[in-house]
Amino acid sequence: MAKERGVALGIAGFTLGIVSLAILVFNPLFGTLASIVGLILCIIQQKRNKTKFGKIGIIINIIGFVLNTVIFYIYVTAVYDYLSTLSFPTD
Repeated sequence: MAKERGVALGIAGFTLGIVSLAILVFNPLFGTLASIVGLILCIIQQKRNKTKFGKIGIIINIIGFVLNTVIFYIYVTAVYDYLSTLSFPTD
């Protein structure tokens, strides 16, 4: 199997997209950051040398970014709602 030249950014971006989906529930903030970095890497890959990994990586990173952002929003609103129900003693 012949190696293609210049596919490293696409593979790295694709991998970060998979990571962003894999840690979706556990750490959506890191997943969002991973998907942003992965998206940037895949876009650079596609500008330099169009590959399947770069194209699929763009799609996966966009999906990962949207899902992680939604989950992060849900977590933040749940924590806010919980904290608003607590009553703190006043002096």
